[in-house]
Amino acid sequence: MKAAAQSSKASSKATSKTTANARWEKWKPHVRKYGIPLLINHAVTLGLIVAIAVIVGIGAGFSRVPATIGSLWMVVNLGSLNITGAELGFLPLLPAMVVIWAHSRRATHILGKSMTVRGLRAFILLSLGIPLVLTLIAWLMLWDASRVFDMAAPNLAEALVSTLLVNGAAVVMGMRPAVWRALLLRRALPTWPVEAFRLAWSFIRWMFIAGVVAVAVYAATNYSAFVKTYDITNDLAGAFGLSVLALMYVPNLAIGAVAVLLGGEFHVGNGAVSLFTATNVSLPPLPILAGVPNQPLPGGPFYLAVPAIIAVVVVYRYVKTRGFLESPVATSVGAGAAVAFLGFCIAWLAGGELGVYGSAGALEWLFAAESAAWLMVPALALMVWAARAGSAVVEDVAPSDSTPASSAQNVASEQDEEDVEKGTAASEENDASSSEDSAGNKDTEETDETEDTEETEGTEEAEQDEETTEK
Repeated sequence: MKAAAQSSKASSKATSKTTANARWEKWKPHVRKYGIPLLINHAVTLGLIVAIAVIVGIGAGFSRVPATIGSLWMVVNLGSLNITGAELGFLPLLPAMVVIWAHSRRATHILGKSMTVRGLRAFILLSLGIPLVLTLIAWLMLWDASRVFDMAAPNLAEALVSTLLVNGAAVVMGMRPAVWRALLLRRALPTWPVEAFRLAWSFIRWMFIAGVVAVAVYAATNYSAFVKTYDITNDLAGAFGLSVLALMYVPNLAIGAVAVLLGGEFHVGNGAVSLFTATNVSLPPLPILAGVPNQPLPGGPFYLAVPAIIAVVVVYRYVKTRGFLESPVATSVGAGAAVAFLGFCIAWLAGGELGVYGSAGALEWLFAAESAAWLMVPALALMVWAARAGSAVVEDVAPSDSTPASSAQNVASEQDEEDVEKGTAASEENDASSSEDSAGNKDTEETDETEDTEETEGTEEAEQDEETTEK
């Protein structure tokens, strides 16, 4: 009996090992295909960080290099720092924006024009897993350095969440809308969520540009305070470093300006500014903070016209360039939900603790709610109006000497041609033709069916898995 039990246990282990090997053989080519390019992406980022850390170490001592590397990685991924007992969570947004832009472009290049479903899964897991592991390593470096230097390891959970958001944004942008549409069609789901997020992102992008303009204009009017901040520097190198630091904080101030234009507030400690009031408090000596109003804005409530105009223009351009609107109400409500989610994440990443000054940034929940309201209301109005206007179609048929049957046949033929042209135009405006979506749906369904029904047949499934989906 004992021998039989041992034999059964050994057989079970062998079966488990065989199954694990079979699964690894299925994932191995995708891990190899996407893992190396993604590692190169982060290696470039780490190379720049190490170079800066070495430059810092030349003056401050090379014993600080590991702590500097960990701190810079946290800055790039918008984690937080704790130095000399002061927490710094209000980190510059510009480095993270550069990383998102560069990694999203690399993601588009790495994925190419054809991919498998399993390949996409491997790409997403690797794109998120690698930076999370690096963040954990950076946290351990800071924790180890805290035993020697006057610093502390930051909140690990916040660091991991911010890393996930930064690199997740790069993945979402890099996969392109056509890929997301194909994934939805693969599950027989509507594609309006993709359009909702595109509409939300367009609104946020234009509001961000308006925020940059607002900060630049007010900083120009407050030129004396802008120049006075350079009094803390002693030489040209110090002035240059202060200017670079101010430039990296411009996106943070722009997000604060967006919050103010939406009707909310931007606060630094006990001081806050909105379109209706302003509290004057002492601010850090950073040149770009001259763009923060220290007194009530003249005609402040009239600036609420800015988000209203931007929302109407964005939605109107969206409707005008579409030959077909899929679920106008759902798209409008979805755009409101999408801009609320994006706004909350952006406001959270752009804010944080500013040492002894306290919390700085926009109120996340208010930023999200106001963004949703400003976009969803005009989107509902314009899309419902466009849908109703498009539902009433009147066609005049010129008199003809042909028979009634042939006339009806000609009219039907013309209607079919118009429908084909409209469908083609709508597909082109959505960055993917309807025929490509149909082909992608068919191929990915075949891949999914193969994965579900033939999982134990290693060789045959591997061949089925390599069938690609053209986007």
